[in-house]
Amino acid sequence: MSNTPALENFLSAWFHQDWAMEHDTAAGVVDAYLGSETDAEIVAVRDDLARIAAEGLDEAALGARMQALGSEYDPTRDGGSWQGWLSALQSAFKR
Repeated sequence: MSNTPALENFLSAWFHQDWAMEHDTAAGVVDAYLGSETDAEIVAVRDDLARIAAEGLDEAALGARMQALGSEYDPTRDGGSWQGWLSALQSAFKR
């Protein structure tokens, strides 16, 4: 069982294998999520993101962790990094 269930739900439900068919960008996925979910769900994902960040994982371990949680999005394919994406997610989820 994951210690980050809200994040796992977010990644597996929103960044599934066909996410790019539904949204033009990863940021578009996040915006759609933030516009459709309850404040409680958003706070739970925000807290899980903080938990992941506090683990201090290196780039490879963070990528493996995010993929194990269900993310089919790989920011390195867009010239980014897993650390950068985690930081961007944390910023987006601050409401």
